[in-house]
Amino acid sequence: MIAVSSAKTREQVAKPLVLMLLVISFAMPFYFFLGGLKLNGYRVILLLYMFPAVFGWLSGKAGKIRAVDFLVIGFAFWASLTLAVNHGIQELWQFIGMFIIETLTPYFIARTYIRNLDSFRFFVKCLFILIMVLLPFAAYEAVTGKMPLLNLFGKVMSVYQKWYFPPRLGLLRAQTTMPHPILFGVFCAPAFALTWYVLGWNKPFNKKVGLVSIVGGTVFCSLSSGAFMNVILQMMLMAWNRIFWFLKNRWKILLYIFSFLYFVGEVSSNRTMFQIFATHFTLTPGTAFTRINIFTFASDDVLQNPLFGIGLNDYTRPHWMAMLTTVDNFWLVIALRHGFPGLFLLLGAVLVVFFQAGNRNLTGAVADARLGYLIALLGLCVSAITVHLWDSTFCFFMFLLGAGVWLFDADDQESQGGDSVQTPTEGRKLRYTRFPQIVPAELPARRAVRTGSAGRHPAPPRHSQSPPQTAQGRHLTG
Repeated sequence: MIAVSSAKTREQVAKPLVLMLLVISFAMPFYFFLGGLKLNGYRVILLLYMFPAVFGWLSGKAGKIRAVDFLVIGFAFWASLTLAVNHGIQELWQFIGMFIIETLTPYFIARTYIRNLDSFRFFVKCLFILIMVLLPFAAYEAVTGKMPLLNLFGKVMSVYQKWYFPPRLGLLRAQTTMPHPILFGVFCAPAFALTWYVLGWNKPFNKKVGLVSIVGGTVFCSLSSGAFMNVILQMMLMAWNRIFWFLKNRWKILLYIFSFLYFVGEVSSNRTMFQIFATHFTLTPGTAFTRINIFTFASDDVLQNPLFGIGLNDYTRPHWMAMLTTVDNFWLVIALRHGFPGLFLLLGAVLVVFFQAGNRNLTGAVADARLGYLIALLGLCVSAITVHLWDSTFCFFMFLLGAGVWLFDADDQESQGGDSVQTPTEGRKLRYTRFPQIVPAELPARRAVRTGSAGRHPAPPRHSQSPPQTAQGRHLTG
């Protein structure tokens, strides 16, 4: 009874309701006004859980306070300062307040409520189920051009603007419940690697392929080059890891290869690497020409306003580009609005997550979860070069950034937990662990339960001795 009760308690802690609510709210297309403040599904959840998440972080529920936390906080307040400098606090106080909430609250919700492999797996499962539900609507929209979800929600509340574009590859771009078709694809794309490595852990190859096919099919319906590139990049990294699994420093080698090719491209070509990238990784040539011109003129404004940026003001451009009011590059927009300090703070937070999570000595399910997370985050960061992240997609980015900080404190003992598949021989022999078994003195040894396995496997007797350790932990670079 004690073991069963303990297992149920751990399961409840590992599956916080806020994770499910927030993931679902990211896909809610409606909005309404309350006292002049524009609210939608995800903003309501953020307001409800803002103080519990921050207090949980301050109280130690989220583990140690990390350098990445201060970088994220620094970015939020520096960006707010740049908006106040460029526009005045009286003009944009509501926008600045909501910007701070949308930046910090998703991050701290992830920091506070995703603290182990089980809670991380629960988040991935919620994201996958949401994408699976959206798939038939996205396919219907891509074939017919009709938007059933926006039409349904639009009957009772205000919804996002409907976007109509010329066909691509003989299909129409699916928007489903997102502000824009490209945001729909970018939102779904990170689930590709997460599904393979987290939900597909210990599953047969064909089942893994079936799971990620659902994600890939949903992303395809967006017909977005940025989302396509995201998934293709993830597949390439997954293939690299699979093919060169025997190389200890395979990720360092890949980084060296990429750096060398980038250097060769910059030196040997009369175009910049961004121009080459924009030309060859877009579905339409006109899109590439537009992106290159926007990048050129917006970059000039960044160089002329390096400290505080230009805020929400329009970037400088010639009259023949007057209709091109948007900058389709998230990182460029950050530098344009908030200067180089804002860009460096946010990029610094991303890099800290990569290096600290990547340097952890992990094995088993936790190591695979780490790999899937870092590949997904990298794919999102790279695709953000081709699209600006706003509204729910920006909040999802901040949430995903905080969703991997638990890996800083993870250990191999968590690899024994979760939904691991037990081999037939495991049930007929004692399971050993290199971690010492702690048995309460007041309970018989046969009633003690290992924490990492959620109460499903009995602990070995006191007189058992663990066999010599043979498997070594590994870094992400190993």
